This record gives sequence, C-alpha cells and structure tokens, in this order.
Amino acid sequence: MADTAYEIRRMTGDDAEAVVELSQLFEPVSTTLWRGLDAKEGADWVRERLNLPEWAGFVAEVEHDLIGLAICKDMNDDTHGFVFPQANETVHLLYLAVDEAFRGQGVARALLSECEKLARDWGRSELLLDVASDNPALRIYERFGFEELGSLIFMRKSL
Repeated sequence: MADTAYEIRRMTGDDAEAVVELSQLFEPVSTTLWRGLDAKEGADWVRERLNLPEWAGFVAEVEHDLIGLAICKDMNDDTHGFVFPQANETVHLLYLAVDEAFRGQGVARALLSECEKLARDWGRSELLLDVASDNPALRIYERFGFEELGSLIFMRKSL
C-alpha cells in the first residue's frame, strides 16, 4: 500500500471496540492484555483503564479507521512484580500494534514518540516494554533506542 497520511491522537473510550478488533488480528502471535475475554469484555477493560489517571493510550487513524494503537501505564506506586530499581520512574508500554497494511510508514515510531512524551509529561524518566525475541517489532524498538534489560526464560515440561 502506498504511504497514507495518518493522524495520531489520544485514545478515548469510544475507541475501545476498534482497539480490541485491531489487537485480535495479532493473535496468537502477540500476547494480548485481554486474553480470554470476549470482544465486549475487552472493550470494557479498555474503557475502565482509560478512566484511570495512570493509564493512557494513543491511536493512529486513516480517515477515521484505526490502523495502530499504543497503551501505557504509569508504574509509579504499582511496581509489584518489577524488580529493577527504576520501576517507579517508569511508564510501561503494554501494547503496541500497527495494521500490517500500514507498516513501514512510521506509524509505530509516531506512537512510540507519543508514549515517550506522555512519560515525560507524567514526570517519568523511563519507558519499559516486553517483547518476544521472535517478534519482528523488536527491530523497531531497538532503532527507537530501547535496550535489553535481561531476559526471562520460559520453560515447559510435558507430562
């Protein structure tokens, strides 16, 4: 697809259904925030989070069609499960997705830039995300300046 003009804006509760719909395109490759929830429950989850001051999101649109999204959470006062000392200075980028038809046009970079601005506005000095080692988006994050903190190793034993 030829480069298309897109707009980045703050996510609202009215975007919830489209956010869930776009994120479902990446199953099962991507872990999703609302795994196990149906579309209505996922949309409710999005709306509930966006009403909390420590949550925010951004969407990318082309002619009112959602083509990308990012969801962030301020880690200040909620660092449970995070062992690195800067967790309370961090905004966690929980989800980033761009429709395949619009990749390579700077949409992910624009969404990441908005998340970075948000972190600064919230007085935070770090952005954190997790990504699978085989996720093609890993290269985007590295080019944007993210560095590997370490790694978790998932192990399984069949019984």
